[in-house]
Amino acid sequence: MSVLADAETLRKIAIFRNCDAIPLQIMAFTAERQEFSIGEDLITQGKKARAAFVVLNGKVSLRENDYDIGVAEPGAFLGETAMIGAGSYALTATARDIVSTVRISHELFLKVAKEYPDFGRAVLQNLSEKLYASVREFDTIRVMLDKSRKFSDL
Repeated sequence: MSVLADAETLRKIAIFRNCDAIPLQIMAFTAERQEFSIGEDLITQGKKARAAFVVLNGKVSLRENDYDIGVAEPGAFLGETAMIGAGSYALTATARDIVSTVRISHELFLKVAKEYPDFGRAVLQNLSEKLYASVREFDTIRVMLDKSRKFSDL
């Protein structure tokens, strides 16, 4: 893929929408391409988060506390909070087949955000909106649980 195509792939990710093309192109050019074999973990729950991954090809199984919670396909963005800050991965992502990714390290994101402050602000604003939407969704579920006496009432 070309840098321009990779930058457009990044732009399709919610936290990069409305970002200028130049910082996205720099990230696409600088980010590391990484391949994973079948059964290999991209990220492991509880381990120190150092990078986020954009899935380019292949499928990735997602598990949290040994429960299957879904499958990530091309275009998925895994570990987005690792790209922005320190912490641990919240889930395990394992390659179901050969998986190609773009790895965006925390350091790379910070360098680009420092050089292009408007880019950094846009990413944080988009992430903030996503977090706010999640909190509203959890509030809706909480209200439903409060109103029900048992799970069968849901």
